[in-house]
Amino acid sequence: MENLENSGNICLRCKGARLLCGKTSCPILFKSSILKSTFSTDFPKLKGKQDIFGASPPAAFVGHFGYPKVNIGPMLPIGGYSETKDTKFLDDPEHWFGKPIEEIVAYRSGMIRSNFSIGVKYQARNIDSVLSDLNRTNRRLLEATQELTLASKSVDTEAKMSHIRYSMRYDSQSAPSGPSGRTDKITVIDNVKVLKSVDKVVSDRDLKAADAITGYLFNVPEITVTSMQRLLSTGLLGVKKNRTLVPTRWAITAVDDIIGKKLAKDLHHLPWIDKYYSFRGEYLDNKFLIVMAPGRFLFEMNEVWGAQTVWNQAVPGIGFQPRQVASVINDFELEKGRKSYASNITGAYYAARMEIEKFLVRIRRQARVIVFREIMGGYLVPLGVWVIRETIRNIMTQGFQNPTFQEHETLGEALNFIRTEFSVPYKYWMKASNVIPYIKTQRSLDYWLR
Repeated sequence: MENLENSGNICLRCKGARLLCGKTSCPILFKSSILKSTFSTDFPKLKGKQDIFGASPPAAFVGHFGYPKVNIGPMLPIGGYSETKDTKFLDDPEHWFGKPIEEIVAYRSGMIRSNFSIGVKYQARNIDSVLSDLNRTNRRLLEATQELTLASKSVDTEAKMSHIRYSMRYDSQSAPSGPSGRTDKITVIDNVKVLKSVDKVVSDRDLKAADAITGYLFNVPEITVTSMQRLLSTGLLGVKKNRTLVPTRWAITAVDDIIGKKLAKDLHHLPWIDKYYSFRGEYLDNKFLIVMAPGRFLFEMNEVWGAQTVWNQAVPGIGFQPRQVASVINDFELEKGRKSYASNITGAYYAARMEIEKFLVRIRRQARVIVFREIMGGYLVPLGVWVIRETIRNIMTQGFQNPTFQEHETLGEALNFIRTEFSVPYKYWMKASNVIPYIKTQRSLDYWLR
C-alpha cells in the first residue's frame, strides 16, 4: 500500500461541511450518484404551491448557512408516508442500527423539509434590528415548529409550501434530508402530548441548558439523545435571555459533548480496570476496534477513509484521482480533557466518547481508551454522527457479553487485531496515534513505588 501519512487532504478535515476548498458547495457530494434523487415512486412530484398534510414526527431542522439568520422548519411526511399515523421512525436514529443505507435514505426522502428564515436570537431584546424585527408570520411559524418539537409522538400537521426542490442533502453530522420548500403557514391539528421531564426543563427559564440535559433529561428512558438535540436546536433550553436557535449540526455535537464532560467527571473517582480490553464491531462498512488500557480516563479516536471513499477522492490543486491513498487522522485528550474542538474527527469524536464513557460508568471503572475506525467503499454517502454513536452503543451495550470482547495481558496483544481486522497496515495506525506512545512511556507513582 502507498504511504498513508496525512497528505494535506482537506476533504478529510472538512467532510463537506466547512467548504475549506473555497467552493460554494461540496463537489464530492454533488457528484455522488446517490445524490441524483432517491425518492419513492409512489407519489407525484409536487409543483407550485402545495398543501402538505400528514402526521409529522417530532422533527425539525435548523440550518447553519447565513448564520445568525438561519432557515428552520419542521419535517412533514410525503408520498406513502403521508398516510402513516406513526411516523416517528422517519427521524429516530436510535432505532436505525442494522438497517441498510437504502432504507435510511428512503426514510429521509419521505419527508419534506419546510423552511422559513429567522434570526437565532428570536426572543432577545435590544439587539440588532435584523434579528429583532420579526413579522408575525415568522413568529407563528416558529411557535408551531417548537410545539412539534416538544411532542412525544407524531402529530397531524398541515403546511402551505412553495418553491419545492427535489434533492438529497448529506452531512457528516446530521442525518440526510430530502425535498425542501418555503413555508407560508404551519397548522398543528392534534393536541401535542409532552413528557413531564421535557415540560419541566422547557418551562424553567432559569435553568441552564447543560444542567437541563445532564440533570433532568439524560437518564429518562423515553428521552433519546436525538430528542435532546432537537430541544436545544429549536431554542427551547437554557436561561430565558440566552435561549437561541442552534443549527442542527452544532446541536448534535453540543449535546454529545455536554453529556461526555459530565460522565468524565463521574469517571475520575473510579478505580482503574486491571487488564487490557478489546471490543470490535462493524456497520455499513464502518469497522471499529475499541482498546482499553489501565489508567486514568483519557480518549483518542483514529480514523481512516479508504481509497475512493466519499472523503478520499480529491486533493486540492491535483483534482480527482483514480486511486487516491488513504490518510489516518486523529484527535485525542489526556487526563485533563479537551479545550478545543476535535477538528479532524469532528462530531464523531464526541459521539464515540460519550457511548464509551456510559459503559465505563456502568461497570464502575475508568480506563485509557483508544478507538480505531476504518471506513471503506460500502459507506456510499455520509449519513451522520448517529452511525458512530449507535454502532459503538451496540458494541458497548453488550459489554463483556459481546462475542468480540477479549481480555489481554499487554497493550500489544489488544492492538494486534488491527493486523487481521483492518485493511490499512498496522504501522500507519501506530504512527498516527498520540496516545499509544504516551501509554508506553508514561510511568505511574505505583511503578516507582514497586
